[in-house]
Amino acid sequence: MSAPSTRRDFLAGSLLSGGGLVLGLAFGDRARAASFFPGAAVDFVPHAFLRVAPDGTITFLAKHDEMGQGIHTGLAMTVCEELEVDVDAIRVVPAPADPAFAHSTYGIQVTGGSTSTWTSFDQVRGAGATARAMLVAAAAERWGVDVAACEARDGAVHRTDGSGSATYGELAEAAARQPVPADVPLKDRAQFTRIGKPTPRIDSASKVRGTAVFSLDQRVSGMLTAMVARSPYFGGALKSVDDAAAKAVPGVKAVVRVPSGVAVVADGFWAAFAGREALVTEWEPGEGTRMDTERLRAEFVEKSRSPGLPARSDGDPEGALARAGRTLEAVYEVPYQAHAPMEPLSCMVTLRDDGGAEVVTGSQMLGGDHPAVAGRLGVDPSKVTFRNSYLGGGFGRRANPGSDFTLEAVEVALAARSLGAPIKTVWTREDDLRGGWYRPMFVDAMAAGLDGGEVVAWRHRVVGQSIIEGTPFAPLLIQNGIDATSVEGAADMPYAIPNLGVELHTVALPVPVQWWRSVGHSNTAFAKESFLDECAEALGRDPCELRRALLADHPRLLRVLNLAAEKAGWDTPPPAGVGRGVAVHESFKGFAAHVVEASIEDGRPRVRRIVCAIDCGPVVNPDQVESQLQGAAIFALSATLGSQITFRDGRVVESNFHDFQVVRMHEAPVVEVHIVDSTDEMGGIGEVGVPGIAPAVCSALRAAGGPRVRRLPVGNQLA
Repeated sequence: MSAPSTRRDFLAGSLLSGGGLVLGLAFGDRARAASFFPGAAVDFVPHAFLRVAPDGTITFLAKHDEMGQGIHTGLAMTVCEELEVDVDAIRVVPAPADPAFAHSTYGIQVTGGSTSTWTSFDQVRGAGATARAMLVAAAAERWGVDVAACEARDGAVHRTDGSGSATYGELAEAAARQPVPADVPLKDRAQFTRIGKPTPRIDSASKVRGTAVFSLDQRVSGMLTAMVARSPYFGGALKSVDDAAAKAVPGVKAVVRVPSGVAVVADGFWAAFAGREALVTEWEPGEGTRMDTERLRAEFVEKSRSPGLPARSDGDPEGALARAGRTLEAVYEVPYQAHAPMEPLSCMVTLRDDGGAEVVTGSQMLGGDHPAVAGRLGVDPSKVTFRNSYLGGGFGRRANPGSDFTLEAVEVALAARSLGAPIKTVWTREDDLRGGWYRPMFVDAMAAGLDGGEVVAWRHRVVGQSIIEGTPFAPLLIQNGIDATSVEGAADMPYAIPNLGVELHTVALPVPVQWWRSVGHSNTAFAKESFLDECAEALGRDPCELRRALLADHPRLLRVLNLAAEKAGWDTPPPAGVGRGVAVHESFKGFAAHVVEASIEDGRPRVRRIVCAIDCGPVVNPDQVESQLQGAAIFALSATLGSQITFRDGRVVESNFHDFQVVRMHEAPVVEVHIVDSTDEMGGIGEVGVPGIAPAVCSALRAAGGPRVRRLPVGNQLA
């Protein structure tokens, strides 16, 4: 599977209608494309992404969701490069739910996996190039000259002899009558005037001013707000409810049962919240009583002592371990981890008389949520419309494989249909932190054989839940019992160790789990990179030098490792009391290295400096790359130092940021980002910046005189 390489892959045929051009696309016909743009009948709509109106307004529908990662700016820069306009000259709007905007590789409409830029790059450039070519053709026809005598520049077409020009708006209707070019050449990199240049985010001003609209901000006339009381036990069921006090709360309109619990519907958030607090509920815990973090740790560690299903076997790992002059063993652990986006979840549903609905939310996976809602309502997807908003963070949580918060909102709307109003179901921070869909807890049992100053054998056993089992991705990503996401970063480890084995134990538990930023790499990189440092320490070798030797056949990893080490001053002594740690890892087609400087103060870790080097291939917006890696570093640092989800007596302990610890501003270190000037294959950014932080931090703390930390978060283990 790969991104389309030519415009033929997404453009097909043309048809004139109503004075405007709407192309038949690979996903359907021109009428559907026009429906994405109100008023398109008199506008130039060369495809599903772009519209040029006669007044000169240019609208670009962004197929990937903006959740703070800057993708709307990056996509806008990409289309503007070929369209020959500046980013501030176009309006970027989130695309509606429709197969026209499906992910170029995954086949459904989704934003995730650090794939938005590289999978859309040629497709979006092609959209701009096609529109430009048709505008130039319209101008040439107007002036009776060859297209070679015309050039597009700064939102207009100019005659090359300087004798005239016409704006895109002036040419829009004529461009709509032009034949669609089948394959428009794209610019060479040397011709770029916008791509590769630092560019301010197009959404920054509205977010600073407070005018940007997120899902929680959505309001419509007559809207009601709902909150759901859910089981405190995963797999639990409602035994009884007394709702008399809830119904007596001023503003409460109804109390209804839904599959996930009991919903209180009111005329505003605080009435719904107070009504929910007044409910008296009794729950049957079911399997949830199994959940106790310390007991699960012991069970996982015990399981890691026995062989699992083979995910990789090079050479003779077990034989080489037995023959090695020295062996090392260690067990690494990561906890359940919540996504904790800054904006809590919400979804507004308006049921229609035809059986359909309008859904307004903030979703990373409209391609899953849209058909799920249609299926629940028993209608064709064409009867369900979605409007997406800015997302106040996602990290995977808003791309839920079960469409949990979206379908729950539909259930609430159906149960309270008699109220005849749009209903927005809102989650609190506590609801989400205790409501599941976490990064799984993992235990990684490591063993290495050392001989002659070298690592001659390596075994990595992974124990944890599958995030793919039971999802539509299972047939592709689970083979021979191996969930590829559980062992990614381990089964494809690049280090040249001749005898290498990776095994997997998949455990079944009632806790719902899903992808978390960097997915399996967040676990395997911590174990792999930390244990390699243990090997370096046992061999008396410099951690960077050992990595260089083992990565001789991986030039992109070597490149970032050397760059990060150079910029961090690896070969110079750190300040007194400060240790340095290093990690290098490939994920999501991106290559990153981190050097961390940290110290231990009053028994607590203090991370002082993070130096990151990234090779993600050609860069669209260097500012976006820098901010993504800075954000990824802070996100990962929170999970490294303090945040976790734990269970006691079947219930989640943590509830909000007072006990789910994230890095505060005064704790945030300097994060330096260095971008490799690369012409290699384009890859990801945001998730690529997560995996290396935990091992580099823990190795830095070890170098600062602390113990080897093998269990995250670090917490008070240094005291």
